[in-house]
Amino acid sequence: MLPEHKTKIVATIGPASESPEMLERLIRAGLNIARLNFSHGDFTGHAEHIARIRAAAQAAGRRVAIMADLPGPKMRLGRIDPEPIQLQPGDPFTLTAEDIVGDQRRVSMSFEGLPRVVKPGNQLFLNDGLVQLVVDRVSGNDVLCTVTVGGELRSRKGLNLSGIDLGISAFTEHDRACLEFALAHGVDAVSQSFVETAADVEAVRAAAKALGRRPFIIAKIERADALKHLDEILNASDGIMVARGDLGVEVPIEQIAVIQKDLIARAGRVGKPVITATQMLESMTVSRLPTRAESTDVANAILDGTDCIMLSGESAMGKYPEEAVAMLARIAAYTERHRPSRSLRLEAISAGRRPTAAAEAIASVVENALSTVACAAIFVPSRTGTTPRMISRFNPAVWIVAVSRDEQVCQNLAFSYGVHPMHVTSQPDNWNAFGRQWVREHGIPGTLAMLVAGPSTQNPGDNYRLEFLRVEKTR
Repeated sequence: MLPEHKTKIVATIGPASESPEMLERLIRAGLNIARLNFSHGDFTGHAEHIARIRAAAQAAGRRVAIMADLPGPKMRLGRIDPEPIQLQPGDPFTLTAEDIVGDQRRVSMSFEGLPRVVKPGNQLFLNDGLVQLVVDRVSGNDVLCTVTVGGELRSRKGLNLSGIDLGISAFTEHDRACLEFALAHGVDAVSQSFVETAADVEAVRAAAKALGRRPFIIAKIERADALKHLDEILNASDGIMVARGDLGVEVPIEQIAVIQKDLIARAGRVGKPVITATQMLESMTVSRLPTRAESTDVANAILDGTDCIMLSGESAMGKYPEEAVAMLARIAAYTERHRPSRSLRLEAISAGRRPTAAAEAIASVVENALSTVACAAIFVPSRTGTTPRMISRFNPAVWIVAVSRDEQVCQNLAFSYGVHPMHVTSQPDNWNAFGRQWVREHGIPGTLAMLVAGPSTQNPGDNYRLEFLRVEKTR
């Protein structure tokens, strides 16, 4: 059964959504990708979640991809007791590399190298930037600061160091252990935190290859330096996430909307899927309905051209995880019906650039053909998923049915807008009959469908071809 929305929905699995019953309800409500946040929980719990997600997807009869989110070098405060503490502007406050129980004046943090990388005048951001400090001086293991923006602090809240070279890799030893566990348990994709350069992605790729696996790698764009290296990150990764939480601390908050649009557009030009994340329906953590601003934010991300929209705390620990997924599905379905198709062909002409690969060129031809011939669907036999992703870039109004004999290719295509992956043991002999049966089964009206086929394994020298299939009922 086809969902009403073509934008893919990612939901983080946590205490509010981990039961078998709730997982199946989320999938039926529109969940496409289940995210496991390895910053929380343990391997035993994640193994149980993976098994439950697979079982729930089978019970619901839906394809669901599983994405493991690697923690990266996330810096957090240590334990505070009693908590919370309330900091006021002008208060002295010390961050220390020593293992202590924090209080109103001094708190430990997980990054023992902090005293070596900061200097007087640096700004430090706590709790997603809600509390801000300025460094006064460094004394041994202590970084002595003054509070510039006050607020509440609790144990384990995050620490951000915008514009400061940490001298550490985005792929940590703990990430390596998480990756090995995730791949051993059959996850489909990994999202890598705090990526700054292509080398960070390549480190994950090499570690996975050494384990005999090639997961779909999503680079999370949440550091300011990543924006300077976006082209190389796009080239190295399989997709990106606009991680607006930490990114909103790293760069001025008024820039986030424009940065989001730019990231989505640049990823679309090279056929890499984009996840837009963080606080999409934040109020639904405690409320059954989102705010008007949140529903507008979701719609605008879809209008920008995002492939996926993501829930974090809303589905992991909120009161209404099923309602939050259903709300994303409702907003997506309505917005998609009112979104103009994106003309990548015209964008390329205006930018003076030519297609760099055959799949990109054929996608431009498909775009032009759909503007003149109404089609019920686009059928794409695919070995790697490249051609369906390239067609997905211009957000066609009809489904792209990607037919592949590779199950992993089908799972990877769960991240691409408007792509309906179908796993087959062999390619159809009669595409007219195949297309006719598919549109009938899904109740899609129309006389014609489109077939876009490239070189096959048996005939790698074949050309791309585009054909129109007659899918109307015969009398």
